[in-house]
Amino acid sequence: MQFALLMFGQETDWDAMTAEEREERFTANREFARALVAAGVEIVYGARLGRPTVAEGEERAGEGVLELGGLWVVEVPSEQEALGWAARMPIGPAGRVEVRRCERGPRRPAGEGN
Repeated sequence: MQFALLMFGQETDWDAMTAEEREERFTANREFARALVAAGVEIVYGARLGRPTVAEGEERAGEGVLELGGLWVVEVPSEQEALGWAARMPIGPAGRVEVRRCERGPRRPAGEGN
């Protein structure tokens, strides 16, 4: 089963980090990826996401505003295992990880609309 591990945090926390602190976060994420691979977990996809564009007048970043900052899609045998990996993800003190099962609808041949 595939699960998306979605990392949420405050952009203002990232902005306040020093270059060293950011490198520590990148290092922690690389170590997390190595642990996944060592455990035989298939990493389907992983990315740090760029900052969002939002509608005019909408609050984008600020105190208490959590934004999706990155994700991993992993192939594991159960939701319980996905939750275990989510608990090990390196996130900031105000962050959280959301786990969602990836459900695929029927695939359509190219050219058959959306």
